[in-house]
Amino acid sequence: MMTMNKKLQVTAVVMMGVFGLSSCAQKTAPVKKPQPTKVLSKPKQSNKQPVKTVNTVVKPPQINIIHHHDDHDGHAHDIIRNVGTKADFEMWLRSHPHQKSQVEEYKQFLKNHIGKNLPPMHQLLTTARSWQECGYEPYEVPPRELWAQMLPTIKLYNELRAKGILPANTHIRSVYRNPDLNRCAGGAPSSKHMTNGAMDIWVPTYDAGSHELYQLQNRLCEYWVFYGESHNFGLGLYGTGAIHLDTQGYRKWGAQFSESHSMCRYTLPKPGEFTWQ
Repeated sequence: MMTMNKKLQVTAVVMMGVFGLSSCAQKTAPVKKPQPTKVLSKPKQSNKQPVKTVNTVVKPPQINIIHHHDDHDGHAHDIIRNVGTKADFEMWLRSHPHQKSQVEEYKQFLKNHIGKNLPPMHQLLTTARSWQECGYEPYEVPPRELWAQMLPTIKLYNELRAKGILPANTHIRSVYRNPDLNRCAGGAPSSKHMTNGAMDIWVPTYDAGSHELYQLQNRLCEYWVFYGESHNFGLGLYGTGAIHLDTQGYRKWGAQFSESHSMCRYTLPKPGEFTWQ
């Protein structure tokens, strides 16, 4: 009986030791609790206004640019308004009476130097075909200091007509353009229209790509090769049928105002074989 009691006591002591070790293990290796997720607080809005920087570069006034080269892309504008006709010009003069005296003075100046072969003023005062889109007038008298610049160009134009190079129904449709209008219309930055030394012309009955237009361009190229330098002749030819004449530099060009695009690739003829004689 005593032996049995001792065994029970020993067993009890062993069990207590086991439970004690388990308890110690739990104390020495505590379970890590998950850390709470930190919520980022929104930055406080400052009552201070941001400092504005001032751009000291003065920009020129905005001018809308029409994305085509004025007077060189066809004739659709003529359907909208008959700019360049006598009736349209007289209507414009009636609505702009303050321009009448300037028109008469300019006309008299040209007539004194050109004589009876002066082209009509309703053509010589045309500006740019995109005048309406750009917010300008269809007719304009150039500044007085530029009046003489037109004289040699008119004389060249008259000579081309007299020799039959230009047909009788050739029309002048763009002459002087002020710098802002020229820029808006897509003209060349150094356009001679701004100095009143150039005119753009066309033949209404010659369609783009027609045989008649090809022959006309060929005659102009031929004349330019032989006599252009003596006239300081600037010749621009375009596939649409538009033609540019000026007397402010012996040169030629075509699309994109580039000499490499010029249609004048003329081969010199034999003496006496000029197509316009």
